[in-house]
Order: sequence, then C-alpha cells, then structure tokens
Amino acid sequence: MKKINIKNIELNIDMIPLLELKDVNNKIIIDIDGNKYINKEVPKNKAIIFINDNYIKDENTNDIKSLSNSLFEKYKPIVSGTTCKIKPLNNWQKIIGMNRENMLYFDHPSDGIEIFEDSILEEFGWHAVALEIEYRDISDFIEEYCDGIFLCYDNEIQFNGFAIVDDINKVRVQVKEFIINKTKENIKNDEVDLDEDDAIEALEFFGIEAK
Repeated sequence: MKKINIKNIELNIDMIPLLELKDVNNKIIIDIDGNKYINKEVPKNKAIIFINDNYIKDENTNDIKSLSNSLFEKYKPIVSGTTCKIKPLNNWQKIIGMNRENMLYFDHPSDGIEIFEDSILEEFGWHAVALEIEYRDISDFIEEYCDGIFLCYDNEIQFNGFAIVDDINKVRVQVKEFIINKTKENIKNDEVDLDEDDAIEALEFFGIEAK
C-alpha cells in the first residue's frame, strides 16, 4: 500500500480546463495525484483532495488568478502562468470527510482503528480479537501487503489517516489468510484460550482446527 503524508504534498493544477468551463453547474473533483474529474465519476480507489459539487463560474471570473482564488481559497493557491499550486494539508479535516464513503478504515491517534467499514472485514476483525489478533495487527498487514493508498497527516507529534484499497475482494482473501496463519502461530505459542467460548466460535468461523 502506498503511504502518502499529506503535509509533504503540493499539487500543480492546470487551470485552463477550469477556465474554459461554461457558466452552468459543474462538479469538480481532484484526486491526490492532481487528476481532475469535471462532471465525471471518480474511481473508488482514488483518494480525493478537492470537491466542489455545484460550481457555477462567475461570468466576471475570466482570469486564472481570480479563478484559483475562488476555487482553492482554503488550499493557499499560488498561481504561476496557467498553473495553480495548492497545498491539500490546509483542508485536511474536510478531506477526511470527502473520503468517508470509500475508506476502509480511519486511524486516529487516541481511538486507533475502531471499525472496518467493509462488513465482511469487520466480521473478520471482530472474531480475530478472540484469537489475540487486534485491529492494529490487521491494519498493519493491510498497509504492508495489500494494494491501495494510505493517506495520512503525520508531523511526528500528531497523526491520523485513512486507507483506501484497490480491490476489496482481494483484500478479504489476504486478510483471512493472515488471520488463519497468525492464529495458528498464537495457538502454538499458547496465547489463545481454547476453552473460551468466543475463541471456540472464532476458530469455527475461520475453519481452524486447534490441535
């Protein structure tokens, strides 16, 4: 999984396509790579850094500087020629909200990872806890071995971020295999209470035979 620290990101946006927009309602979305989606859907595996759902170009906005200031006020826009440089960090809290629908989980410094937004992975995580496998163990595995993006803010004092995966079906298979292998290791190390009801249920759920 590709990890991106948003504090290090500056994007150069070509403003010509935006300047040429008609004076009608336009939906403008920009992803973390600087790709623009004008009245188009964004792939679900893309992290979004800018959305304007209902942009109507002011008829008096006919130069790049005024357009950049109008659209990207919260991103500290700097115009050079036909390009506008923006800093997504300045709108980080709103960016988290923009990606709620597609993120697999949110990692918060105080709460950690509370839930997987995918119901199947959440069920995996819920059962895995009884086998001495924490949500953190699963998220670390996902970030290390699964395809996708982990977008975060990390300044060594504060940290939070979220994960978006490329293929949820593939991730489900990978995570289940990880949990099964980790459980067998935990059993071997006598870390699982095999007489505990939740552990028995979890072993049955994952199809693991305790020997």
